Amino acid sequence: MDNNSKNLSSLRPMMNISEMVPYLKQKNIKFNLISEDDAETYLKYNNNYYNVTAYKHNFQKYPSPAGKYEGLYQDLDFAYLKDLAIIDHRIRLLLFKMIIDIEHYLKIKILNTIEEIEDEDGYRIVNLYLEKDFNDEKFPKRVHNSIFKKVGNEYYQKIFSKYDVDKDKKLENIPAWEFLEIITFGELVNFYDFYTKEYNLVDENRDVYILRDIVKLRNAVAHNTCVLSELNKKDNAYPASYKIVQYLKDCNIGKVTRNNKLSNSRIRQITYTLYMFNEIVTSDGIKENVNKEINKLFFDRIILHKEYYNNNELLKSIYSYFKNIIEKNYVNIDKCIIVNDVRLIF
Repeated sequence: MDNNSKNLSSLRPMMNISEMVPYLKQKNIKFNLISEDDAETYLKYNNNYYNVTAYKHNFQKYPSPAGKYEGLYQDLDFAYLKDLAIIDHRIRLLLFKMIIDIEHYLKIKILNTIEEIEDEDGYRIVNLYLEKDFNDEKFPKRVHNSIFKKVGNEYYQKIFSKYDVDKDKKLENIPAWEFLEIITFGELVNFYDFYTKEYNLVDENRDVYILRDIVKLRNAVAHNTCVLSELNKKDNAYPASYKIVQYLKDCNIGKVTRNNKLSNSRIRQITYTLYMFNEIVTSDGIKENVNKEINKLFFDRIILHKEYYNNNELLKSIYSYFKNIIEKNYVNIDKCIIVNDVRLIF
């Protein structure tokens, strides 16, 4: 037997659907609110085992020593996991929509700022950036190569046909308004970083760190990665931007809570998205549409089975944290009246 065969033989075998429920029961996950048969059907036709069980990390286990219950979950029904999976799916759809808008309006902001810079014609900054990319010591031609890959797409061929692009040619003289449409969101943020430094736009450059975290969230939701799992994990020790600190202060969120919640990468990324959306999107129509969706999701669907989480201090505290942010910054227009052009909440 070769080494590869030995390694494969030591791997845990894939569980069949019929084995999943018994395995979860061994972890003390209950099936009181949903039958075992219905749980199996859900795992077979609606979601996969890995995704659904990812949310179990948000629930407490019996501490040591606890006898036969040690290491098992204290208060967890499969229905709780299913509920979180549904909520997570809806949150991802909403976040993806918001992040696409953030990306779009960041492009508009860049183009509007370019018009205000006397030495900028919409070509200079792109040429400088592509020159830097072409000669980068660590990652030469990373943006060039990314663009070349996309030129195979019919839409992008139309954009770039005038530049006679080929793999041996150095890209140049691409106008900013076309360049922004060919690069990824991550590349857009890198370009924004370069651009704001080149023209000494200090305040705008502070948004780069916020935008980088939003890119990470965008990649997660675009690939249907769970965003509500392991919310108790402390995996981000970087200090938050002063803009975010002030934002949360305005939401009456104290220092201890700020530090605690922002120490989780996913909570931080969602917080940054909520902040940046209202900062950069200028369309009242888009904002009102998102406000409606946020309020419907947060004050309707998320709390539909709030009794499931009566004993879960982690999830209750996270809900309270985002509730403060939403009530301060995402007004439910359905609960407003207009008096002399002033919006009053009731």
